[in-house]
Amino acid sequence: MLQTIRQWIEANQTDILKANQRLVSLPSENLYPNGEELKVQLEVNKLLQQLGFTTDVFLPTDVQGLTEHEAFLNEGRIYDNRPNVVGVLKGTGGGKSLLFSGHMDTVPRGGDRWTKEPFGGEIEGDKQYGLGILDMKSGMVAAIMAAKCVKELGYTLQGDLLIETVVDEEYGGANGTLASRLRGYNADAAIVPEPTNLAICPAAQGGSYFRVTFEGRAGRSYSGENTINPIYPAARFVEIIRQYHEWRNLHTPVHPLYVNNPELATLIQVMRAGDVDIDLGDRVPSSCSFDVWIQCYPDVTEEQLYQEFISFYQNQAADDELLCSHPPKIEKKLRFLYGTSMSEDHPLLDTLKTISTQAVGASLPYQGAPFACDSFIFNKFSSTPAVLFGPSGKNAHAVDEHICISDFLKLVEIYAATIIEWCGGVKK
Repeated sequence: MLQTIRQWIEANQTDILKANQRLVSLPSENLYPNGEELKVQLEVNKLLQQLGFTTDVFLPTDVQGLTEHEAFLNEGRIYDNRPNVVGVLKGTGGGKSLLFSGHMDTVPRGGDRWTKEPFGGEIEGDKQYGLGILDMKSGMVAAIMAAKCVKELGYTLQGDLLIETVVDEEYGGANGTLASRLRGYNADAAIVPEPTNLAICPAAQGGSYFRVTFEGRAGRSYSGENTINPIYPAARFVEIIRQYHEWRNLHTPVHPLYVNNPELATLIQVMRAGDVDIDLGDRVPSSCSFDVWIQCYPDVTEEQLYQEFISFYQNQAADDELLCSHPPKIEKKLRFLYGTSMSEDHPLLDTLKTISTQAVGASLPYQGAPFACDSFIFNKFSSTPAVLFGPSGKNAHAVDEHICISDFLKLVEIYAATIIEWCGGVKK
């Protein structure tokens, strides 16, 4: 089976990479509270229909019960012209169902200077470049091309095959993913093609986002005014954040699936101070704030993470006169992203391990994903267990984002063989 799949991929490699190029060429930036996913979603819909899938194109907000669900993120997001696309290829009966699910929104291009065209899908050596190609358009292209391979090799599936592309995953989203579950699109198992570097990941981390604000007293003290510069206590807090990052990575018991990749990220992502943009504005700022992202292992609760963070800060600041006299305001931002995992006894994991070992000639890494994503919607709020397994590459969310082409083509091979094995493919 693998040999014929490999031959098909070799014969169709140009078309497969052109499919990546096509999706990359259609910008789908998540420009909160709006997004530009419509064009790429219509292209996905066309590709699925060409393969014989019955498709459903719908807005997340058209799904009954979405906004009332506990996992719905109510942050003023707008879903006009931002449809999900779900394709269903019905099986003949008697086989297990499989769902591939991934988001089509990307982070914005930003102001950084790319050396490649961000919407070009350019190929150089073993790399293909483009905004969103790694996170996660190529993963969904791999699923679609795997389905095409299975069809053209003459297999009929006993179990249902579902391929969905959702909107609004970036920035703590997942409302699109939730909408598809509530619309009834569930399966015996799901594969989420996030960029795991060909690691099979039955778990993903979670995390919380906080805004820390120090208030000051703006102005200049020419006439004896009592100004307070909030940047000074904020600088002390930043150092405590650095210490917290080191402390928790030394003292947090390592989750079994993270033994080989144990680091828990603690990131200061944005910092703001001052309201004068002209050089030598000559004014003490009125406030200083920064946003902190803190990741956690699966099964850690929001309250546990918050209390750990606050307790560490309070202990470190107890003898700091500046922080005691100018305490920060700490606010929770966005949703808590749950760290979750699927059962390691699930048979899809054995199927993936067996097929990938045969395809690659060695065992692929088996571990938890070192990031948070929308997979918690599957593993916590649906009946469909999900594993993360996707392409390799570099620079997700950054300039010159790219995939490794040889690994990407191997992913198509593994996906195709998994579809045949899991869904009960019968050769015509």
